[in-house]
Amino acid sequence: MSRTDPPPHRATFVLSTGRCGTQWIASALGVAFPHLLHVTHEPIHNGYEPRNARAAKAVPAIVTGHLDRIEEILENQSYLECGHPAWSSLPAIAARFPGRFRIIHLTRHPVPCSYSWLTHGAFQTPLLPHLPPKDLLVPTDPGMLYPEYSQRWETLSPYEKCIYYWCEVNGFALRLESELGVPWLRLRSEDLFKGDGLAAMLAFLDLPTDTGKLPPHGEIVDRFQYLSGIWTEWQTILSHPRALQIAKELGYNFDGIDESALMRRYLGTVS
Repeated sequence: MSRTDPPPHRATFVLSTGRCGTQWIASALGVAFPHLLHVTHEPIHNGYEPRNARAAKAVPAIVTGHLDRIEEILENQSYLECGHPAWSSLPAIAARFPGRFRIIHLTRHPVPCSYSWLTHGAFQTPLLPHLPPKDLLVPTDPGMLYPEYSQRWETLSPYEKCIYYWCEVNGFALRLESELGVPWLRLRSEDLFKGDGLAAMLAFLDLPTDTGKLPPHGEIVDRFQYLSGIWTEWQTILSHPRALQIAKELGYNFDGIDESALMRRYLGTVS
């Protein structure tokens, strides 16, 4: 690239477990910066086949077609993809866009994140018999980092299985950060909505840091906000050392958790 060539348009993917704020990011940035950034949220949903991607020798055809479309978009503007299903395909996607690929690792505290997945029926018998179970991952899936969970999988509550999922995705992200060698921003959703995380994200995306065009970043965007029909005490996570280790590395602790507030939000109880 010569000195006069413009910088290349880049493809940025948000790596997350989901239930972290990606809907707000897609909504806010898509409205505020339509000429600078092409923003999508889970454009091919589970077409990435996240449970198989770690061991797959090739990406599915639907993913190949999607990446071809991103290639076309990059001719004119940068691209941002939000949502969770792409997480385990990111090494293959990075190889497709060398020198033009970035990752935002968006995290959320494991307790509310796991409860939020419970409200979506994760690891539970579907309410209707024709619906498939929402088993986000199981420890016997190929390429999983923590197969020791398989030894007690059937004894775990859905909440604990959500914790396992949180561990796998974030453990994968921590390893990928050290191995992939691409521009990387680790961002806590708590800081995005109540701290200086928004400015950091805008700078990382080469967007204007004047937030006047954006909706209030404390405002939650969740088109799929439900309540859970089951409950497990949040303290159960304390018997999962892997979760405690990863949480500490991501800057989370378990002090001051308000269980009554969690129950109001995710169980719908009134105190």
